Amino acid sequence: MGVAPRESQAELTPRAVRELELSGSDDPRVVDDQHHDDYANHVVPISMRLGRWQLAMSFWSLLSAMVWLFYGALASSLFGSANAIIAMVLAVVTYSVGNAVIARWTIRTGLNATLLSRQTFGIFGAIFAAAMLTANTVYYAVFESSTLAVAFAHYTPSWRIEVWYAVVALIMLPLMLGGVQTFMAKLNGALLPFYYVGLIAAVVVTAVRFPVGSAWLDFEGIVPPEARAYPGWVLAFMLYMGLFILMPTTADFARFGKVEDEKFHTNVSFGWVFQTLLFLVNGVVGIFLVRSVIPNEPAAETGVVTALLSSLGVFGLILIVVSQTRINTLNYYESSANASRVITSLTGRRVPRLGLVAGLTAVVFLLMLTDVFSYIQRMLGWQAAFMVGWVGILLAHYALSKGWRATEFRAQRAPRVTWGLAAWLISAAVAIWLEESSAAPAKLAAIAPVAALVIAVVLYTIGYLVMAARRAELPVSDIRLEVDDVWRTYVRCDECTKSYVAYEMDRDVHSDDHRPLCDACAIGSRATNFA
Repeated sequence: MGVAPRESQAELTPRAVRELELSGSDDPRVVDDQHHDDYANHVVPISMRLGRWQLAMSFWSLLSAMVWLFYGALASSLFGSANAIIAMVLAVVTYSVGNAVIARWTIRTGLNATLLSRQTFGIFGAIFAAAMLTANTVYYAVFESSTLAVAFAHYTPSWRIEVWYAVVALIMLPLMLGGVQTFMAKLNGALLPFYYVGLIAAVVVTAVRFPVGSAWLDFEGIVPPEARAYPGWVLAFMLYMGLFILMPTTADFARFGKVEDEKFHTNVSFGWVFQTLLFLVNGVVGIFLVRSVIPNEPAAETGVVTALLSSLGVFGLILIVVSQTRINTLNYYESSANASRVITSLTGRRVPRLGLVAGLTAVVFLLMLTDVFSYIQRMLGWQAAFMVGWVGILLAHYALSKGWRATEFRAQRAPRVTWGLAAWLISAAVAIWLEESSAAPAKLAAIAPVAALVIAVVLYTIGYLVMAARRAELPVSDIRLEVDDVWRTYVRCDECTKSYVAYEMDRDVHSDDHRPLCDACAIGSRATNFA
């Protein structure tokens, strides 16, 4: 699997002093710790990879979010149903290709999105990426929880909505504590059939109760053609570029995949099968429901809720509960895992993911009070500005280097900042300026995500070609070269005394005898030594 080519130990000076304590199996203490933390700050060893359907069902919790129905309805409302469907097809192709590369990369290396970011963005850039993912997935948790609260409030008009915000936050908490290795797959696998049965029922009942013929498909959008800087399908696709956060999310899940299941995962779990269900099926259903039930109301996620409740009544409420429970397992998982990485990288301290889930639940409740639906489009625009740059630079690096084989992520061997971080921030700043400034050229403002993507890739490529020869070698022996099999050999960390797979282990550059450190301890040491 993803290991760098072996080099001569004589070329590495000074020679390491501390003898390694090796083993050939997982440390029971690590297995116990990571049963809930899911290797949030570590490489996933091949011994802990999951079965193909367990991993697929965990990730497929994404399928049932109301936001995917909303995206279809929103794109249709603005630019017409036909243009929205074309944009969905383009999204399926784009995300299938990008996810295939990232899934293969992380399956081969066992790296999460933060560790994957270190080589291209540096230590601080990787921390920033983790912070961005935390913020974005917290936002989606707020968004989806608010949707559920609105659905409940529909049946209790005399209650304040804040009461349902609190109830939803509390009843969701026990279900959000599971990880990929525990009951996340079982919960989502059991609920998936109910979601699709409910979705099919909603379409059938809507077709019977609100017959509109082909009017839902013929709708041309409220933005007139003369006001569009580009064809409607291009502008609709810009909305879907705001969802590039799905690619780092893919990295966080695909790292649990087995190498022998790589083809299945790149096609089914994260590839075209998943993307077709996510964007095309959900999006078309969203268009049909909203254009049939409430054709004269502006598209909003609350409109999707209204359409479902109007067509299915209390069964619609049950469908919404099922869908929001499934998607929030992923939202809370991603936000807590990435928050853990931020804290560990900055302080060296490890916070159990279960504690973070509890804390984030309180944050979600407080943010629900801000009326998340009022600023969704601005949030999506800013999210797109950052996420397209992250994806573009990662894929550019993959193409320019030796792919997954050249991946170097270890804390002491990654720079604090890189040209990639500068390219990322510059591209995001330009996109945000295009989105927000009245002085920005209209033609560029309309395709701000594309501008960010092009700028990020071009700047990173220039920096990579100019600076590639300037990378310095760390003056300690490489543990990867001291063992015969970096994936089946476990090395005891001198700091935490636990054994981790040799692929992530390194020698401590600050100690006289170059003691071995796992990556979580190494990043903690680097945070305190500022080296």
